[in-house]
Amino acid sequence: MLAAIRRWYAGERKAPAMHIRIVTFTLDGIDADQYADVADTVAPGFTDWPGLVAKFWLADRGTGTYGGVYVFESAAAADASRRTELYRGMVTDPHFAGIDVREFRVLDGPTATTTARLAAATH
Repeated sequence: MLAAIRRWYAGERKAPAMHIRIVTFTLDGIDADQYADVADTVAPGFTDWPGLVAKFWLADRGTGTYGGVYVFESAAAADASRRTELYRGMVTDPHFAGIDVREFRVLDGPTATTTARLAAATH
């Protein structure tokens, strides 16, 4: 992850643009602690996804909302991830209710401005 972020900040932002996926859901039939255990178990599998720069795991126990923010090197990498067993398992898991998957292209200019601290933290 750090190498990709460093390249991005070094001006090596060549098309295609980075891509973000935001996934949210509520839990059905498992509690937050059980979900955290499952997340710890499956997390290493995401490191096998080519083009995945980072995944941030989300949890809001107050609202019961969970999910993740995925940062991909490109829309093509995001597309390829949807063909993995891990992705298919996530979107069909009966314990994830009301799953919502949204994807976005990253706007390079303003993102470079507003994420400068992240770049500094990776050096």
